[in-house]
Amino acid sequence: MSHEERNVVTEILANAIIIGLFLWFLVAGHAAGRFDGPDGVQVWAVLVLKLIGVSIVIGIVLAICMAIVWQVVTGEKPDLTRDERDRAISGIGWKVQGIATAIAVVGAVGALALGHPVITAMNLILAGCAFGDTGGNLAKLRAYRRGL
Repeated sequence: MSHEERNVVTEILANAIIIGLFLWFLVAGHAAGRFDGPDGVQVWAVLVLKLIGVSIVIGIVLAICMAIVWQVVTGEKPDLTRDERDRAISGIGWKVQGIATAIAVVGAVGALALGHPVITAMNLILAGCAFGDTGGNLAKLRAYRRGL
């Protein structure tokens, strides 16, 4: 397993943890009515910004832990070089992520056009970005496993 492929697996694991964390806080916030009222979108935005900070820390810590575990288990030094195959596979991931994000933005605008609250549109965009990143990483992992 190459260094880039291990990074993709780590990102998928981090995405699962982060999506679970976001869902937990956002569902609890909706249930408690924190996002209702005139300042609801602002409260939502502050929470999301805090969660983004936490998710960056989770991603970094998980990447470091996975690198250490891999080094201890296999004893091999990571090869940090990227070749043309890695670049092509990265492009596949970006395309999948971009398509998912674009669909989410169009869906959010459609939801607003149908009269849904702004918070619903913002959640659709957030979900599109999160699941787009996960989908892009899954597409990259598939490309590493099965080839381009």
